[in-house]
Amino acid sequence: MNIDDEFSGIILHEPRKEDGAPLNTFIRTSPPLDMNSVYCNVLQCTHFSETCVIARKDDQIIGYVTGHRLPKEPEVFFLWQVGVAKEGRGHGLATRMIQAILKRESCRGVTTLQTTITPSNIPSRKLFHGFAQKEGAEIHEEPAFFTREMLGDHEAEALFKIGPLSTPLPVS
Repeated sequence: MNIDDEFSGIILHEPRKEDGAPLNTFIRTSPPLDMNSVYCNVLQCTHFSETCVIARKDDQIIGYVTGHRLPKEPEVFFLWQVGVAKEGRGHGLATRMIQAILKRESCRGVTTLQTTITPSNIPSRKLFHGFAQKEGAEIHEEPAFFTREMLGDHEAEALFKIGPLSTPLPVS
């Protein structure tokens, strides 16, 4: 599904397997995003395409969101990673991408968004607090959900739970 953003010419679309390698390149050239393997990004663009989105402008990736519904808690959408290129920042693109996913049939019945964020990632913390406010939802943080010991040479990650959400389609 393509969504033409009338304000900026940005097209949001469900990823295709061909998007996996370019997505990996985008992530690699957009620090401080965490790298995954190309294979992982191809899987996200195929097996999880219904819960991911790519933002393009002039046929270049300028943003993306990857995530999935939790198998044991289908009412929860877990947002794995969000990234926006410098030229796409400051226009609410990250929030629009998240909402575009949540409006899909594949997210019908989702009531909660979860994500993990490091304590030092102030931009992501601001994004998700703003997102919760736009959704009229509460936000709860569980510090050190993933500890440094669990993640190896990576800062601990706090779990953020946002809900109840207003964007997803209700259960029919």
